[in-house]
Parts: sequence; C-alpha cells; structure tokens
Amino acid sequence: MEGLMAHRDVSLITFGISHFCEKARWALDWHDIDYQELSWPPGLHQILAKRCGAKETTLPIVRDRDKVVQGSDAIIDCADAKAKDPSRRLTKESSLEIEERADEIIGWHVRRLAYAEMLPLFPQYAKPGLFQNTSRTHRLVGDMMWPVTRRVMMQAYGVTPTAASESRSILEIELDWLDEKLSDGRQYLAGDKFSRADVTVASLLAPFARPPEMPVYHEMSLTDALKADCARWDSRPIMSWVRTQYESNRSSE
Repeated sequence: MEGLMAHRDVSLITFGISHFCEKARWALDWHDIDYQELSWPPGLHQILAKRCGAKETTLPIVRDRDKVVQGSDAIIDCADAKAKDPSRRLTKESSLEIEERADEIIGWHVRRLAYAEMLPLFPQYAKPGLFQNTSRTHRLVGDMMWPVTRRVMMQAYGVTPTAASESRSILEIELDWLDEKLSDGRQYLAGDKFSRADVTVASLLAPFARPPEMPVYHEMSLTDALKADCARWDSRPIMSWVRTQYESNRSSE
C-alpha cells in the first residue's frame, strides 16, 4: 500500500447515500487527503468493482492507479498510515471494539431497516439517494438493471414482512447501549480524543440523527414509519451526540 495516498488523483468510490461511504469520506477529510469522489449506482457497482481490481464487490473503495483499498475500516487504516499529523490518527485499541460492533450491528441494521421500509412498496424513495452523483452513462445502465438490483438487495438484506420490526428492535438495544456509554458525560466514545469509534458511530447513525452537515439525509423522501423512527429517536442522547460530532469535527470540511 506504500504510496497509496501520495497522489492528487486518488479516487474514493461511493454510493452517495451510504453511511459506510460517509465513514470513509470523513476519515480522508479528517487527514486532509486530497481525492476525487466517484459514485456508482447499485448493481453496476459489482461489475465496476471487479474491473478495477477489487477483491469484493462492496463500496467504498479507494483507488490510486492499480492500487485498491476496499471497505471503510481498511480505508481508515490507510488514511491513518498516511496522516500528515500523527497526533490526529484515529486508531486506538479501545476504539476498535466499538467500531466492530457498530459496523456489524448498527450499520447493517440501519441499512436493513431503511431497505425494508422502502424497497418493497416505496422503491422510488430509495433510488434517488442510491443513484446520487452517478455519471449519466452509469445512471442509464443502472436504471436498466434496477428491477433486478432491487430484488437482489431485498434478498441480500433479508427483507421479509417482519424485517423492519426486527431491525428496529435491534437498533433500540444498540441505542440504549450507546446512551449508557454517554451517561457518564464523556465527550468521546473511546477515551479522551476523537477516534475511529466516533467517526464510525456518528457516520452510521447520521441517517437518523440527520445532522445539518449531511443535507442528503434531509432531502430524502421517507416512509411514514421511518419519519416516526427519526422523531422517536431524535431526543436520545446518542443522536444529540452525533449532531455535536458533526458540528465539531466535520462542519469545517
């Protein structure tokens, strides 16, 4: 990976709406790493990822010529390794456990809940965010693939009639866990400085916290059930904390 982020022509490949892509984007911005962002539509992204040399078909991807880093956690690792200011490195041992739980449970079920509420009956709400900032050519191909892509996404995330309520209940448990962590008055989740745990949790909950610095989440059309979730969770300490992290550590980017 040596030299991966040394050039101006680094590309960050995303889904515009993706909270995992926001996690990677935030890490690059935090370290002032210059990059251009490219967005690929779902479905087509699987073909394009293989063509660019990625081992998997998931986003985000950082690409620099023939070098590829895939996944938000790996992108944070590389951003930290190339940090201009070592004191701003995000990784510390106590942050990794929180990041892993947030990735595997919170991030996954935020996405599953949104897909379960939108894709079966309201796919027109999901598609604009998923196709945001894609090129005209990619959008045309993605549009043709969309009926199949939608079905594949529903299958991949286990979108059944009970999926939304299942993911909603799991997220309630995770929000309780995070609220409890904040009950001692801490500013950061893993110690006395901003870390990858904070980037991860703030990014992955941003679709429901809806900080002003992420206008894309305000512009989205939501089902009545998702609007109710946003309203019900809005006063939770963790949601206020997410908005504070964006204001303090993201708004100047």
